Amino acid sequence: MNIKIRIIRPPVPKFNMNESDTNTLNMVPIEKQIKNYNCHQLTQDNNSDTSSDDNKEQNFDRKKLSAIIEEMKNQISLLDLNEDLLIIAIQLLKPQLLSKLKQKKYSAIAIAIAGLIAAIKQTSIPITQKEILAKISVSEKLIKKILLKIHNNYKLEPVVQAFIKSISYKLGLNERFIHFCIQVFNKILQNNLIQGEHENVIAAAIVKYSGDIIFSSRGGILSSVIAQQAKCSIGTFKMFHKKVMENNYFVMQTLTALS
Repeated sequence: MNIKIRIIRPPVPKFNMNESDTNTLNMVPIEKQIKNYNCHQLTQDNNSDTSSDDNKEQNFDRKKLSAIIEEMKNQISLLDLNEDLLIIAIQLLKPQLLSKLKQKKYSAIAIAIAGLIAAIKQTSIPITQKEILAKISVSEKLIKKILLKIHNNYKLEPVVQAFIKSISYKLGLNERFIHFCIQVFNKILQNNLIQGEHENVIAAAIVKYSGDIIFSSRGGILSSVIAQQAKCSIGTFKMFHKKVMENNYFVMQTLTALS
C-alpha cells in the first residue's frame, strides 16, 4: 500500500499576477521647470580678468560636463527613461559639486549614473539602483560616494511609498491595503527602524508584514512573490522584516491600529 505524504504549505494568495500587469510601470510625468538650460554654466564668470590657468580649468570643466551629459543621454536611452530626467539630473550637478569630482576615478559615466539615480529618487520613480547598475560596469561603491556628494535633499518617504504602490498594484491589491502599508511605514519611521536599507527592500518588508496580518487566514503573502515584484533578494528584505517583527512596541502599535 503506497501512502503519499502531503506537505501542507500556506496557500498562495489569489492575486492578479498577469504578465500584462507586471510590465506597466510607467514613470510619472514630470513638468519641465527649465526649458532652456545653459549647459555651459561652468564658464560663466562675472569677473572679466581671468588668468590663462583659470581658462584652462574652465575648458576642462566644460568638456567634462559635456561628456557627463552625453553619458546621461546614453543611459536614459538604454534604460528607456523619460528624457525630462536629463534636465533634473543636470540641475543637481552644480559647479561646486563638479569641482569636488575632478579626480580621475570620478569618470564621466560614474557621475552621469549617480546624477540619474539622484534624479530618479527625487522624482519618486520606483526603479532600483540595482536595475540601473546591472547594465553598467561601474563600481557601486564609487556611485555611492558621488551620491553622498550630490546631497540633493533626497527624501526617503515618497520613494518608499512609490515602491509600496508599485508592488501592491502588481499583486492586485487595493487602495485600502496600500493605505495600511503606508500607516505601517509611518510607524517604522517613528520607531527609527530604518538604517540604510534600500527603498525597495523597505517596501517589500512592509508589504510582507501587512499582507501576513490582513491575509493571515490565507497564509499571508509568499516572500518569493513579493521579492519578484520588488526586484530584491528574499534574504535581504527578510532581514529588515525580521528587525521589524522583533520590535515589540512597533508590532503592538500596528495591531492597535487595526482594532
